[in-house]
Amino acid sequence: MTEKNIETLISSVEDAVQSAVTFFEANAESESRIGLWTPRECLCHMIYWHQATIEGMTSVAAGGEALHIHASSDEMNARSVGRQAGKDVGQLLELLTPIQESLVSAARSLPDANAVVLINSSGSEMSGAQRLERIATHWNEHIKELQA
Repeated sequence: MTEKNIETLISSVEDAVQSAVTFFEANAESESRIGLWTPRECLCHMIYWHQATIEGMTSVAAGGEALHIHASSDEMNARSVGRQAGKDVGQLLELLTPIQESLVSAARSLPDANAVVLINSSGSEMSGAQRLERIATHWNEHIKELQA
């Protein structure tokens, strides 16, 4: 993957996150749901996976191992909501800015964007580039679902 391609992926993530921020700012009290999740809970989940990706990228960039997620995605998603208990959408959005900046920095620090940075509980591996693609797609999907 070339430096230009990683920048394209980063730009896609930044666009998706900005679109989500705009949605959450305008719909902080929305009653819309994705299954049982409110917009706030959805935002908690998205923040967690940003943080997990940063941790994996940072480790790999420093010569360490990919982040191993030992619980199921459903379990980690539930934990992500619990970790942010007591924070409203506005407070979560305040947390998001430095987290997003850290994600961009971590992605740019990877010597190889195709290096595995995250391994989930099933053993499935994702590279830095794949995580960026997934984040952009996932954020856009969630916002479309919440808007519907």
